[in-house]
Amino acid sequence: MVSFAPLAATGVGSVPFTDPQEAVNLIMESLPEMPFWPQMVRLGYREEMVPQAVRGLPALKIDESARVVLVDPDRPRDEALAQFYEAIFAGETEPFAFEEKEASGFFALLGAVVSRGDRCQALKGQLSGPVTFAGIVKDPDGKPILYDRELTQAASQGLAYKAAWQAQQFRELGKEAVIFFDEPYLTGFGSAYLPLSRDEVTEILTDTLNTTRQAGAVSLGVHCCGNTDWSLLLDAPIDILSFDSYGYFDSLLLYDKALEKFFARGGWLAWGLVPTGDEFQHVTTGDLWQRFQVQVGQLAAQGRGLKEVLSRALLTPACGMGFMSLESARRVLTVLAELSARGQSWLASL
Repeated sequence: MVSFAPLAATGVGSVPFTDPQEAVNLIMESLPEMPFWPQMVRLGYREEMVPQAVRGLPALKIDESARVVLVDPDRPRDEALAQFYEAIFAGETEPFAFEEKEASGFFALLGAVVSRGDRCQALKGQLSGPVTFAGIVKDPDGKPILYDRELTQAASQGLAYKAAWQAQQFRELGKEAVIFFDEPYLTGFGSAYLPLSRDEVTEILTDTLNTTRQAGAVSLGVHCCGNTDWSLLLDAPIDILSFDSYGYFDSLLLYDKALEKFFARGGWLAWGLVPTGDEFQHVTTGDLWQRFQVQVGQLAAQGRGLKEVLSRALLTPACGMGFMSLESARRVLTVLAELSARGQSWLASL
């Protein structure tokens, strides 16, 4: 069961900074209740979401010059899968650990929590979701491994173990572990770009989520930064749905029955309230606060009430900040901190 503070603010993942320690310091100062580790995407390809997830997964290789992850044609597939499942069946998470060269922000956050004696209640991590990962990684013929059931299943298990390893590092620091699987590919659900049935997507996600939970206590979310069939995610065994509320709240609101079931089983919404595109230059904190008040009121009017909606809310940027300017990214963190404080005051007044 989640127990972190309602209306705490956290991040999605990517940042435009190039100094991991600077990024972590800004995050911990701005988002002290649930700091996230920053994906330092401007340091190189290995810091991006998909290559960051490769270590420990079978039969794959990273081509940094071409900026792709693909099936390794020189590695015998049976041998790679056998070695992979040997680690899985042994319950070993260490083969799936990050290395500092691919996730410098993760290790910077851990170090800062230790050195500062930080009293935050929870730490938030993230990882490529299994559908997105399998949709981006290609075989030697250029076909996504999403069409290869054996490799997709292995990727699902491997990503679960990578998420479990992250959560374990957070728990060892005495913090509640929160991990989001990033699934931008699900914006294509129901189109030719994602030719999977609802049952197939549900099976892949559920397999990953359930395997992650088996390794220890963790709150799990899925982040989708575009529009999708929200019932697909609301019905999945997640604790938190992370969505772009700035751009897609109205579409989520249409799924009232799925939302009702989600809230009934204790689900939380992570409201992507602060846009990270060009529109950010034209909005104020006041604009976003007013927008949030209206949206909360609309959701509460479906029968849940203001207090329940606010008590199950986190605040985030709408998406990653990796393509923003340094100045804009700093402002996003400042705006999020102010919105979080206003939200908590609103909840306390009810």
